[in-house]
Amino acid sequence: MRENVPPHWRRGVLLSALLLAISGFSPIAYAFEGQMFLDQHCVRCHGAEKQKGGLRLDSPPSDPEIWLEIADRLELGEMPPEDEPRPPASEIGSMVSLATKTASSSAGERQVILRRLNRTQYRNTIRDLLHIDTFADDPTGAFPADDKLDGFDNLGGALQMSDFLMRQYLKVARVAVDRATFEGERPEVRTWTLRDKKGRALNWKSQAGRHPDRDHYITLFKNDERAPGDPRGQSCINCRDGASHDGWYEFTFVVESRGRGVMADEFSGGRRTDYPIYRPEDLHRFEFYLTAPSKASAVQTRPRHLVGAWDLPDNQRVTIKQRVWLPRGWRVEIGFGNGYWQVPNPIEFVAPDYDSEAVKQLDKREQQQVYARAILDAYEKLDAPRIVVHEITETGPHYDQWPPESHQVAHETELLDFAKRAFRRPVTEEEIAIFRQLAASSPEGRQAAIQAMLCSPRFLYLDEPQGDLDDYAIASRLSYFLWNTMPDEVLFSEAEAGRLREPAELVRQVERMLEDSRSSEFVENFVWSWLKLDNTVEMAPDPAKFYDFHRRRLDEAMVSETNAFFRHLLDENLPISNFLHSDFALVNSELARHYGLSAAVDTSAKFQKVSLGEDRRRGGLLGQTAVLAASANGVDTSPVVRGIWVMENLLGIHPAPPPDGVEVPEPDARGALTVRELLAKHAGVASCRECHDKIDPLGFALENFDAIGSWRDRYETGQAVDPSGTMPGGKKFKDVTGLKAIMLKSPERFGRNLTTKLLTYATGRPMEAADRPEIDRIADRLSEPGVGLRDLVRLVVSSEIFLSK
Repeated sequence: MRENVPPHWRRGVLLSALLLAISGFSPIAYAFEGQMFLDQHCVRCHGAEKQKGGLRLDSPPSDPEIWLEIADRLELGEMPPEDEPRPPASEIGSMVSLATKTASSSAGERQVILRRLNRTQYRNTIRDLLHIDTFADDPTGAFPADDKLDGFDNLGGALQMSDFLMRQYLKVARVAVDRATFEGERPEVRTWTLRDKKGRALNWKSQAGRHPDRDHYITLFKNDERAPGDPRGQSCINCRDGASHDGWYEFTFVVESRGRGVMADEFSGGRRTDYPIYRPEDLHRFEFYLTAPSKASAVQTRPRHLVGAWDLPDNQRVTIKQRVWLPRGWRVEIGFGNGYWQVPNPIEFVAPDYDSEAVKQLDKREQQQVYARAILDAYEKLDAPRIVVHEITETGPHYDQWPPESHQVAHETELLDFAKRAFRRPVTEEEIAIFRQLAASSPEGRQAAIQAMLCSPRFLYLDEPQGDLDDYAIASRLSYFLWNTMPDEVLFSEAEAGRLREPAELVRQVERMLEDSRSSEFVENFVWSWLKLDNTVEMAPDPAKFYDFHRRRLDEAMVSETNAFFRHLLDENLPISNFLHSDFALVNSELARHYGLSAAVDTSAKFQKVSLGEDRRRGGLLGQTAVLAASANGVDTSPVVRGIWVMENLLGIHPAPPPDGVEVPEPDARGALTVRELLAKHAGVASCRECHDKIDPLGFALENFDAIGSWRDRYETGQAVDPSGTMPGGKKFKDVTGLKAIMLKSPERFGRNLTTKLLTYATGRPMEAADRPEIDRIADRLSEPGVGLRDLVRLVVSSEIFLSK
């Protein structure tokens, strides 16, 4: 065999030996086993005369990424092509192993890139460092959006600095210190109630929900949300000129749901397709909002944040208590979240004898009083759907201490101690000398020194030098991975003691941090980035076409579903194969209707775990509305777009971009050609066929789901949906259930991709060829019995990749 070795192969032996000299296997063994494999199965299409896909393999590649591509294509069964002789599985497995080792051995040293805090991390860190509230009034609202890399907005390579951003840092530093400052005497705690007769400024204003003759309660009978994206306000708002001081305010509401389902046909009828609709089968939902002062916005709408929502039992008084931090000037609104919207005036239903012409002759104030009497009398007489607010008590402002902790941190903490927390590691007197000089320069010098620290590179960037991370860097990496904020005192203490590199201590901290409510930051941000759910906003379903999507609040529920699903797998440590398919779903009443699962859930807005039984269509990510909307364009579906989404986000494969001048065909609105026929014509082009053979089957499997995840058997044109396909390697499937079955039989690729995504998010950098052996080691553990998603997080944190840079 050696005498018949081709000349180009002999030339490659020396290069192979040089590339692999530092590896743990013999370069001579590789020369015979590896290059001979390439010569026998690959060179005919990737040699001197022909380089399909721009890939040439007649001599050993010097780029480690090419070796990984060889390993991946072999592992997926894409190469050799179906029409070429296929080597035995054992031979392919050996070549995959050799190519992977070659890639990691020939990779150079990692490039160390400074990693800046992204917008969310900066906001949370300011909050926790100064002990100020940022929920209602976000100080980073004017920051530019962070650039993304592969869907992630926390990667150092994409987080650039700009002159504009630096000016924003200076501005926010001043604002943050001002918010932390509380001068003068402790404000007096005051109490306001619904029955207060001291004047309008102390009462609550209800939009036509307060009877002029009965000031002792309010009736909420409508949802004032109006069109999607138009949060003008709810039905009832405290009428003071906002909170008098920054502080904690305590609210108590005694509420009762009445009339649910009464006059169901009249109230749930659709009058406008872009307005919310009343669902008589749902429990009435009481909602609580924080609302910015009117001057905070130049437009009719204003910033508003939902604090909580409660499903009310029928005809029972319920006491709801809520403690919130209100910035000065902010107010509180309450409302009937899933109530009816009056289009046209609902008095047509409940008070048909109302003489609108006569009322028009009255002045505006009298009109409102007549209207209030008529509609509320009619609602009570007919027992129409409503929420009665019997009592409201508001007290505030409250403080746990005076001055508050934020004031003490910003104005009384020793600068050395403040700098240690701000820079997230010990500092010396020499390092803060400039800040001490600034603090001593004027009466306002200390505030200026704190502001300067908040604009320092040591605050804005994570201190992660190349090589093994020290304990303080590990503490920060842990906290920004699982909490998206700075380390707490426990992590600082463990770092100071030098224990964070101990495996047992790392696992203990991971468990503690995942049990903390702040871990919701990890779930929401990672899921959003990994699955590219920002597409659900940037290419949101068209309200004109999918009006029920907005009327049913699916836009809110769909992302919550995917977050809840990830959280459940994390909390219960379930196998990651559930992402590919599960025999359960986590849905609320809106999604249950959408999925045809209404009989399995109650009428609550809360997410509930339901069994899917024999129906294998909805289980896992590929049956969830958020994923199906994120992989569509808001109007139509495309097998190409969805196929690429599955490849990139679930399998970790990045197909080559189409050749210049080649456009993906749009669906034929006339219905003359099916989507499959259009793509078949397109894929008939030689330069397109290779990629479409891999992409299109994955997308066709999802064609039974429309752009908002509704199940369909036919397109709008009337043509039947054909969701069948053939995977590279020859495996066939009939629909999405068959595709999931194929993926479940070979879950290694998904496990490696999820591991890669978690490590990318956790370390703030893309994974490289040199990381592949460690990634494979972690991913291999996922196939062991009893190993689940929580174990994967532990493995990531304990990995050499996480503990070094």
